[in-house]
Amino acid sequence: MPLPRAAKWLLSIVGSLLVLIALAVAGMHFAARSLKDNVLRALGPESEISGLKIGFTSIIITGIRVPPPKGWPAADPLRAERVVIRPDLRQLLSRKVYINNVTIENAYISAVRPKEGGGLKVLPGIMSKAKKGDADDATRTAEIAEVELDSCTVELFDQTISSRQKMRVDSVRGTLTDIQAPAMEGRSKLDLKGVIKGPVHRGTIAVAGWVEIARKRSETTTTVRNVDLSLFEPYLIRKTKAGIDQGTFNLDLKAHVQNNVVTAPGTLTLNGLKLETGEGTFSGLSNIPQRAVLGALADEKDRITLEFELKGDLDNPGFSLSQGLGLKLGTALLKGFGLGFEGLIQAFLVLIRTFGLIPGAFAGA
Repeated sequence: MPLPRAAKWLLSIVGSLLVLIALAVAGMHFAARSLKDNVLRALGPESEISGLKIGFTSIIITGIRVPPPKGWPAADPLRAERVVIRPDLRQLLSRKVYINNVTIENAYISAVRPKEGGGLKVLPGIMSKAKKGDADDATRTAEIAEVELDSCTVELFDQTISSRQKMRVDSVRGTLTDIQAPAMEGRSKLDLKGVIKGPVHRGTIAVAGWVEIARKRSETTTTVRNVDLSLFEPYLIRKTKAGIDQGTFNLDLKAHVQNNVVTAPGTLTLNGLKLETGEGTFSGLSNIPQRAVLGALADEKDRITLEFELKGDLDNPGFSLSQGLGLKLGTALLKGFGLGFEGLIQAFLVLIRTFGLIPGAFAGA
């Protein structure tokens, strides 16, 4: 018995839909393979990705790992447990891709400050490729509205101090917005918070402001609270056998960078500073106990407060403090114990710069 005309139309429509679905599934598989190849090519031939899934509104990449180049002090320059990309699907295949959001979860990124200075190294292979471009991707760009970090770690190895000296910030969370990849032109905003774990205290750091990576310009406000001084002893102790027995510090810093030269006024507060040679004497005044000098500098809450302005080239390990009379007196007395603070403040400026390079490192991929 012949099918009614309506049934024929229904079968025809269903058949067409099945064909379209099959084509869409095949297209998604092809896109996934193609995208995975592109990501691996950007990260490098030895890089790893454990999974890649294309959904209707997002692309999920899991198990990203970039192996270290020769001589890199960390086991991984970059790894990420999960990266979720939410693109504007209408522009996904165009030469300029618009991405609404990138969420990076449980990632680790390391940077190196070379002994001779000359700028930070963050995934040098990827970053250099991003700057130069290659034959296939030279004109392909991406505009990323927002990068969101969740439970990430940033680790800076400072070889101007020693090959293993490092600054580590855990539980990094927050956002970076308005990112132009791969050239990193234009102004990107950042608002990040993290934790600096010490032997006694769990300190915090918050950085907010803007950066122009391509032009080496930025303006950021940094707030550091309750960080163990002993973590940064190599930056503080200069040519003395004394060490830091206990104490924490707070740092409030507003840094303006123009052509890689920084001007950074701020306040450093030392809380409960005790030196390992606490019963010793002040250098040059053998009859004055160290704790007496520290006590004279501290207020009723055992705090020593130093206001300063730091100036220098971020690529040069040498910095200078512009000092008012109070700072001259305070730093002169503290230097009598072999303590200096330029290195400590500069270290945080370099760490902030590492934060600013995060979007470039991931956008290169």
